[in-house]
Amino acid sequence: MYSKVLEARLAKIEANPRFGAPSGLSDAELDRQIVAGLNDMASEWPSFGAMVSSLEASPHPADKEMATQIEAFIADWQTQQRQKAAQ
Repeated sequence: MYSKVLEARLAKIEANPRFGAPSGLSDAELDRQIVAGLNDMASEWPSFGAMVSSLEASPHPADKEMATQIEAFIADWQTQQRQKAAQ
């Protein structure tokens, strides 16, 4: 169930001109847009972690995979932010 809800939200985000057509955007801008989209997706949960936990607890394999991918993206993004701050 969560995967269908998240897929619908992702489709809505992708349809938004602000998030569509990534050509010509820098990696940093794409990352900012992905993070903004993920924050929008998480708005129905009390926290971002709660959204990921709900996905992980889902009986649907697609939800569990999405949780893994979201966690990996956020971990990489946070590492990049720390590295930028240290420079």
